Amino acid sequence: MRRRLPLALALFASIACQRGSTTSPDDVDPGVSRVDDAHALPAFTPDEPAAGVGQAGIERYYVPLTDAPTRGPDDAAVTVVMFSDFECPFCERGHDILLQLQRRYPDQVRIAYKAFPLDMHPHALLAAMAARSAQAQGKFWDFHDRLFSRGGLDFDTILRHASAAQLDLEALRDDLKALEYGPEVGRDLRLGKRLGVHSTPTFFINGRMLTGAQPMEAFEEVVDDELRRVARWRQEGVADDATYAHAIADGYRKVVFTDSDQSLDPDRVVPVPLGSSPRRGSDAAPVTIVVFGDFECPFCARGHEVMEELRKHYGNDLRLVYKHAPLSFHSHAYVASRAAVAAHAQGKFWEFHDALYARRARFDSDDLQEIARSVGLNMKTFRRSMDSLELDAAIEADQALAMSLGVSGTPAFFVNGRPVNGAQPELVFRLLIEEELERARAATERGVAGEELYQTLTHTPLDDMPET
Repeated sequence: MRRRLPLALALFASIACQRGSTTSPDDVDPGVSRVDDAHALPAFTPDEPAAGVGQAGIERYYVPLTDAPTRGPDDAAVTVVMFSDFECPFCERGHDILLQLQRRYPDQVRIAYKAFPLDMHPHALLAAMAARSAQAQGKFWDFHDRLFSRGGLDFDTILRHASAAQLDLEALRDDLKALEYGPEVGRDLRLGKRLGVHSTPTFFINGRMLTGAQPMEAFEEVVDDELRRVARWRQEGVADDATYAHAIADGYRKVVFTDSDQSLDPDRVVPVPLGSSPRRGSDAAPVTIVVFGDFECPFCARGHEVMEELRKHYGNDLRLVYKHAPLSFHSHAYVASRAAVAAHAQGKFWEFHDALYARRARFDSDDLQEIARSVGLNMKTFRRSMDSLELDAAIEADQALAMSLGVSGTPAFFVNGRPVNGAQPELVFRLLIEEELERARAATERGVAGEELYQTLTHTPLDDMPET
């Protein structure tokens, strides 16, 4: 029997307590996907800037190739970038179309791959990371084509195709277990989202968007039009190997939807001040997660469990910082935060925090007293704090900070300043943490000391952000 990968691979929609919400975790449909959310987004603003509109009103997008696998000549007149999901049946059709394009235009078309695994497909992310591992072994396209062989997709099938492509299976397993290429897949996903990709396949032909597995004639029409344009550009002096860069140079860098809430933009890196908030882990840890929580929020209890799994996995590489964000519709949330602040004043915050979350958002005032006794608090001091407002300033400061950051529900997390909204699965955090460990290593190599990593990383934009 083949050894199975010990990963939870399904990505679910964001789950959180929101202001004005009374939803419990059991009421939430985990099958809601990013695609469904995207279809509900409003239209583009009518006053889009002129950037991105090329000759004759052609709309283009800035789609850098960076480390994307490519097939076809580097100086091809036309580059087709496909944002793809290996478990998407329409991507299989799109893959066939690209093969036809290369046969139709053998020296004029180059194909590039970008990963865009959808939440609804449980094995798509695994396949995308496996494909990157195949790329590292120099066998990407053979493996890529086999994944689109219409045989369905699960872990055993991925291994079977990997074996047929003569991959080093042990190296592949190690890469998957360590999420070695999660950061690369994450960068592709962020790029796609910035460009307005919300379904697969989505193609960019010299930066011109074409969505879905459309008929071959639709692709030929755009490719033929581009060939005519490129012929003119080259007559005007554009070098053959600079054609693609010229085509996308003035393309849109980011699509913004009307009335969309950009306050928790995953592209942003937010310098969240730590202040005197309770923290657990080394101040030299390369990754700091700031948690905005509500002790009476069942989603926060779930998020706490994920944080504990992450602490076990990453050890000294991870530091947790807690901020209070009690919601008004939770009747005991504020008093629970007050009790936790009182415990913090006695040096027992994390003991109180863990014992309280062990109640899974089900407690009353008597339970708070019981927990205080169980963790060894001075009860006279504790009761005096509970009966006064002397410690509330810390809670109010955290609430004000949450509001300024755009936090509208709990739990909310900032991983080295990068926002994660809701009680997401462990894998979501692990992918982000792996990226942050990369950023931290790069900063360390530049000479940044461990105690300065958080300050440095939270003031450093992601390296794959588009130029302004």
